[in-house]
Amino acid sequence: MAERIARPIRTLAGWPLVRVGTAALLLAALVWAAWATRTLVELRERRIVSVSLSRLVEDFVAAEARNGGSPEDAAKRTGAYLGAVNRAVTDLARDGTTVLVSEATLGRSVPDRTEQVRAAVIRSTEAARGER
Repeated sequence: MAERIARPIRTLAGWPLVRVGTAALLLAALVWAAWATRTLVELRERRIVSVSLSRLVEDFVAAEARNGGSPEDAAKRTGAYLGAVNRAVTDLARDGTTVLVSEATLGRSVPDRTEQVRAAVIRSTEAARGER
């Protein structure tokens, strides 16, 4: 009869490789679960708001039509106004809030922050006028 030769058990620092592999997989699963939970909580805390850029621009164009002045002055005021709108929307999104153009939203499912942006733009343009 042939004798069977027993294979030595592979170990890593005295631990069987099967146990080490199982522990590593369990640790990886726990780390992934913690990451996924944190990501889901962050997504739940995000806010989505809308801003009506067309209404802001329409109001500005109407005010400019009444204002008159040279084309160069109108171009400067338009550039300053659009820059102020861009800064106000950027500031609104700085805390992680997602800002949608209200023309792209369906229904009234997200809060409208147009007036908040309008107020920030007015403050910014008045501050720019005061610096001159």
